[in-house]
Amino acid sequence: MQLTRRTTLAAGAALAGAAALSACGGSSESSGGGQSDSKDLTIWLMRDSVPQTSVDWLVKQWADANGGAKLTVEIQDWTGIVTKLQTTLSSADQTPDLVEFGNSQVLTFTSAGALSDISDLQEELGGKDLLASLVDAGSFEGKLYAAPFYAGARLVYYRKSLLEQAGIAVPTTLDAFNEAVVALKNANPEGVANFSGIFLPAKDYGVSAAWIFTRGAKFAVEKGGKWEGDLTTPDGIAGLDDLKNLYANACTVSATATLEEARDPSAPYNRREAGMFIALNNQFPKVDPALAPDTGFFAFPGEEPGSVGKVFAGGSNIGIPAMSRKQEAAKELLKLVFQSGFMEPFASEGGWVPGNSSYAGPLEATELGAVEVKAVQNAVATPKSEGWGVVENNDVIRDAFTKLAQGASSEQIAQDTDAKVESLLNA
Repeated sequence: MQLTRRTTLAAGAALAGAAALSACGGSSESSGGGQSDSKDLTIWLMRDSVPQTSVDWLVKQWADANGGAKLTVEIQDWTGIVTKLQTTLSSADQTPDLVEFGNSQVLTFTSAGALSDISDLQEELGGKDLLASLVDAGSFEGKLYAAPFYAGARLVYYRKSLLEQAGIAVPTTLDAFNEAVVALKNANPEGVANFSGIFLPAKDYGVSAAWIFTRGAKFAVEKGGKWEGDLTTPDGIAGLDDLKNLYANACTVSATATLEEARDPSAPYNRREAGMFIALNNQFPKVDPALAPDTGFFAFPGEEPGSVGKVFAGGSNIGIPAMSRKQEAAKELLKLVFQSGFMEPFASEGGWVPGNSSYAGPLEATELGAVEVKAVQNAVATPKSEGWGVVENNDVIRDAFTKLAQGASSEQIAQDTDAKVESLLNA
């Protein structure tokens, strides 16, 4: 489907602020009702994304380079962020000057004209070293509007001693993995109450998506200018059947774990209530030090022996709101973000692959980090539709997996979810 820079987004009803975003375009000369010479800027970053070392460095460097100018860093929560951005980015009085976007949400804003064209900065920010998948996520109609910020992909953490006691080999295929986590729950080597072979909360759709992607489905595909849900395909049903089995037979809390609990996957592991969990590699520092020597990790397995599966491609992009009155200063700040002082801590402290991959050395030098980089290289993004952010904001996939864990059939979930996804993406 050919999209235009003036696309107005809708999902049942018009998205808040979309018309205003479309009207503003991406011109730095006209954005935000005139330019401001002030170097005091505001940047929005998402919670738990950027190492504090990077934040502190950026604030100091900006002040030092601009006569003491103030850089205000505001931390935002992921829940409800799309709706908040739709309102804020349409107002020159409310918009920040630089914004982090989830890579699966950014197209909602690039396609609506909410961000400024930064194609002229692409080489200076990293050129060929910029993560290709995130360049694609941040681009629209051949222009770059949001630069790659960082990427991450989930790994499998496991208790070595538990697998050994249960006589279970580290799995090298998806089918073997599915069997292993059920067998581990049934074995429960330490006799822990409410033990799970794997902590797999249905509300964490970023984790459960790995089964859908690895089986070959994508949630939706574009055909003939329209989006079609693909959970009702054989691949989609296979992924849902995998999950239904594991929710029921490998994890005791899949249907009941809250979103807050889902966001802290090492907690049940540390309580010895789970033998495995799936998370980004920046969860490793949260593992109980007493368990760290007993903790192994591997990339989510593919269908063929020794292959790497397709996990959700996590990560973020960063761009300049078109309504900011400080376009030139924001460009200077963006260039500062892509210097080593800001980027390297993503790899050395945050456990992320930096948007400029030339700074990933500290990550690749560790065993855990090398697995992370491999997982990132095989990760899969959500459908590249300007409406996918709306699908996420309405918890369509999260609700589908929750209902599956509560006992709904794979076929019913597939039919209902495809219908909702198609309605939102084709609005």
